[in-house]
Amino acid sequence: MGMSRGLSETISMVIMMGVVIALGLIFYIIVGINFGKASASVSVSQVETLFDNIATDLDSALSSPIPSNVLSYPVFMTNYGTYNVVPSFCNLTINGATVYSSGGVIFGVSPSYGSMPSGYINVLLGNKSLIAVNGSSNLFNVVFYGASTISGVTYGEFIALYPRVAVFTMGGDQYELMVPVLIGRFKPNLSNLIVFNVTYPISINYNYDNPGTYIINYVCGIGNEVVSSGAVLSGKIEILPVYIYVYYG
Repeated sequence: MGMSRGLSETISMVIMMGVVIALGLIFYIIVGINFGKASASVSVSQVETLFDNIATDLDSALSSPIPSNVLSYPVFMTNYGTYNVVPSFCNLTINGATVYSSGGVIFGVSPSYGSMPSGYINVLLGNKSLIAVNGSSNLFNVVFYGASTISGVTYGEFIALYPRVAVFTMGGDQYELMVPVLIGRFKPNLSNLIVFNVTYPISINYNYDNPGTYIINYVCGIGNEVVSSGAVLSGKIEILPVYIYVYYG
C-alpha cells in the first residue's frame, strides 16, 4: 500500500509539474505576443512622427523659389514593421485619361502585431480633399489605414505618406497644376536611411492653347481604402510635375 501511495504521489507531482510548465509556456507566448503588439504600436507612432517631419520638409522644399533639394532621414529599424514605396498609390486623371501616377511611402505591420478594420482611414496630417486650391494647405498627407494586402504583402495596419495636387488660378481662365510624383528606388545599402531627391519642376502644356472644360480627378489609396477628389476647370491648363525620387533600403 505504501508503494502504491508513493507511486500515486509521484504521478500526481509529474502531472502538476506538466500543468505548471504548460501554463508557463502559454503565459510566455501571451507575454511575447503582447510585447510584440506594444512594440509595433510604438514603431507606428515613431514612423508617424517621422512622416509628419518629412511631409513638412517636402512642403518647404516645394514652396521655395527653386523647389529642388535632397532630404535624408534616419529610419526606425524594427522587426515589427516594414517600409516600402508602393507604385501608383495615387492617380491623376484629366477627362478620364491617366496623366500621372505617384507612389506612396508606407510603413506597415503584420496582422499578428496590429489590426484595424479593412477600410479604416484616419488622416493624421493633411486633408481628405486631395486637391489644394491656390496653395491653401500642405501638399502631402500622412494617413493611417486599416488591414490591406499591398503588392502581395498583407498588413494588419499601415501608415502612408503621399502627395496631393495643387491648382493655382493664374487669371484669364488659365490654371497651373503642381503635381508631386513620388518614385521609389530600392537601395539595399540604405537599410537605415530614406532619401528624398526633389527635382526641379518641368512645365508641360496640356492643350494649353485649346481652352475647354477639364474634369480633374485625383485618387489615392489601395483597395477599399481610397480617398478621391475632383475639380472642374474651364480654360487652359499647364501642368508642373515635380518628380521626387525616394531611395530606401
